[in-house]
Amino acid sequence: MINNGWIKLHRQFLSWEWYSEPNCTRLFLHCLLKANYIDKPYRGIIIKRGTFVTSFEVLSAEIGLSIQQLRTASKKLESTGEINRRSTTQGTILSVCNYDVYQEEEPSVLVESNGQSTFDQPKTNGQSTTTKNYKKLKKEKNQRIEPPKLSDVKLYFKESGKISEQDLIIESENFLNFYSDLNWKNKAGKHITEWRRQASSWANNYIKFNRKKNDKWGDPF
Repeated sequence: MINNGWIKLHRQFLSWEWYSEPNCTRLFLHCLLKANYIDKPYRGIIIKRGTFVTSFEVLSAEIGLSIQQLRTASKKLESTGEINRRSTTQGTILSVCNYDVYQEEEPSVLVESNGQSTFDQPKTNGQSTTTKNYKKLKKEKNQRIEPPKLSDVKLYFKESGKISEQDLIIESENFLNFYSDLNWKNKAGKHITEWRRQASSWANNYIKFNRKKNDKWGDPF
């Protein structure tokens, strides 16, 4: 178990739907603390960032809940997409879904002997360069969006009137998968700050594609 370092916990956690469930909260916090912050090799496989190898027996010994309590809490967290479990020959791999949303990487802060805070980055050009780099990272972080849910995209497409009713779900899923693979960045490599702009372009391209298809094959009977 990693005993150094730290995790981030936003105050929004107080309004989390499972916050009032002690076992769910205890298990989820433990998962955040145990999950790898970088990919690591383990017995011939790679344990990805945001995941770790465990079992109900191990978790029970670590956090003091019975196996039955852990099974119940785990099912609840899985039902809302907080965690995911996958059995392998090496053990159960437990993943914190959307780990990067909870634990975005940014420079760590150190406290020097004079009490001043400084960022743990190479200081090749002095402290001013370090500060600029940190501000740049903070700006990029603030520009990132919370990815929309499938229901949000589907509703947007439906209200736009540009996507046919029969294609609403598949187009919404395609849109989410496409930009998830791009880590929600545009063609210029910049973080998307308003997903509806991309959704509007997606819907317009949908119209163009179907118009060309109808022109090629003629109007359907």
